Amino acid sequence: MNSKSLLILFLFLIWGSGSTYWYVCRVKGFCEQTQTQAPTTDSNKPNSQKTVKKIKHSLIYFLRDHSEPVINDTLQWQAEVKSLSQLQSEGKKLHIEGPYYAGESNPTDFDNLGLARAEALKKLLSGSIADSLMVTQGKLLEPSAGETPDFIEYDKNWTKWLVDNDFVKEQNQKTIIYFPYNSTKEIRNKAILSYMDGVVSKVKNHPELNILIVGHTDNAGNDASNKLLGLKRANRIKDLLVHKGVDAHRIITKSEGKNQPIADNLTLEGRQKNRRVEISYFKK
Repeated sequence: MNSKSLLILFLFLIWGSGSTYWYVCRVKGFCEQTQTQAPTTDSNKPNSQKTVKKIKHSLIYFLRDHSEPVINDTLQWQAEVKSLSQLQSEGKKLHIEGPYYAGESNPTDFDNLGLARAEALKKLLSGSIADSLMVTQGKLLEPSAGETPDFIEYDKNWTKWLVDNDFVKEQNQKTIIYFPYNSTKEIRNKAILSYMDGVVSKVKNHPELNILIVGHTDNAGNDASNKLLGLKRANRIKDLLVHKGVDAHRIITKSEGKNQPIADNLTLEGRQKNRRVEISYFKK
């Protein structure tokens, strides 16, 4: 058989196969239909695959029940430390809050796990910031879903440079101004005057803010005299702010006298801490 005959036979076989497939599968529909599907997950079956969401942590975080921080991004953390160290200024200290939940166990010797975490952060920062300029404390958190989470992400609010000296101590929600014993005289202390300049600037830039000034005393003297003394101290701060340009109608003064001590009145140092004025802000 020559090559031409072989070619004709080959073409005939192809045509025959195609015609058979068309008639049997397409016309009669006898061919088995198959379909490839992606595997599905049945959560009711014990051996089924479950999708695991990969968690992307911030640059630093704490695992539940652990006091040592986990650094997720070393370069970014180094940049954060450098940024914090550059914010140093005279009369300020870096306040470090260590967060913790009531549902966590505390394997450390510290009073709470938050304080242990704050001290661990302090160690990380000690190469760039002097230990004497850092103050640590724990901060109790409330779980949003009612359950203690498996980890706590870093929040920049954990570390803040606040005014902290013998006369002015700035906290997150209020500022404490200390007074000498039985004193309501004109304020000439440079640290206090400098801080008041910042208060004036803040309320001028935020017209929605008003100022609450509360006077406090130690326990020397009777209730009536301490109530009056506390009010005089509060009004002394008010007079200073009004003199610097704050509208008097934006300032409220009151006195708690000796009713709210923050330290032990049995010691000289404790009585000094209780002789104070507290400044906070509110919106009407």
